[in-house]
Amino acid sequence: MVVAATLPITVIAVPGLFEEAKQQVHGALGGKVAVVTGGGSGVGKAIAKALARQGANLVVADFDTPRMEKTVEDVLKLGTCESAIALSTDIRSDTSVRALVRDSIKAMGKVDILVNAAGVLLQGKLDKISTHDWTWMLETNLLGPVRTVTNFLPHMTERGSGHLVNAVSYGGLLPGDTMTIPYDSGHAALAAFTEGLARQLKGSGVFVSLYCPGSKSPRIGQNTRSRGIGRWLGDADQPEDGSRLLDPLVTGLIESMHHPRFLILGNADDWPSLQSRWDHIDVAQSEGSGEKVIQPS
Repeated sequence: MVVAATLPITVIAVPGLFEEAKQQVHGALGGKVAVVTGGGSGVGKAIAKALARQGANLVVADFDTPRMEKTVEDVLKLGTCESAIALSTDIRSDTSVRALVRDSIKAMGKVDILVNAAGVLLQGKLDKISTHDWTWMLETNLLGPVRTVTNFLPHMTERGSGHLVNAVSYGGLLPGDTMTIPYDSGHAALAAFTEGLARQLKGSGVFVSLYCPGSKSPRIGQNTRSRGIGRWLGDADQPEDGSRLLDPLVTGLIESMHHPRFLILGNADDWPSLQSRWDHIDVAQSEGSGEKVIQPS
């Protein structure tokens, strides 16, 4: 059953499930509230479900209303968190993001964790990609997280606690595929933004993390534009809901909720190639915080 509250909030409930869940709620993130953008499918959905398994209450934000409502439905069926809601959000819009912040706090009372996992994929030959295509991609992959972070940040800094996580592609950290230069460029810019944010928030009680699902994981983003390469079989053809296949890749993300670190990898095998570029941020962020820096195993 879907019960619609004052727009744009959609609350999904299964009769009797809320009562049962409240009695069974457990997990290290019990009582925490997490907002996941792009939570309707793929990496975002896997993250939302993983957080819920740890007891976190969820706000699932996505542009695709049916998919995000299905995520909330699946989360509630787990019976491991007290509540989960769906908020229709277009992260390309300042107004929509401000509404997400307002309605999340109004509905949940607070927000402890923000995970930006929304994205689109732009791929192809550079001479075939227009500035319009670049703008389409950057509005979501770069400016989307910038919008959500800057709008949720005052709430977190005022409380002196929180965790901001931006998901990036492996190519954004270590470029290599000539067919995804625009996509990787957008994520490289997001990585730079996230590093600067971590430095700015040092000692504030708000932690910042960069999450990379891995070099062999599906690319972040459900919508795809391909230019100059015809129909390219690959990530654009992945199943509509492959979140279960991504479950193993979010383990490190969940661990980082308890032991914050800057770079979170879905695949620990990627660590050697990225360590020299990113591990210094953990040291800088942990100074004066009392937090232990734990590297991927």
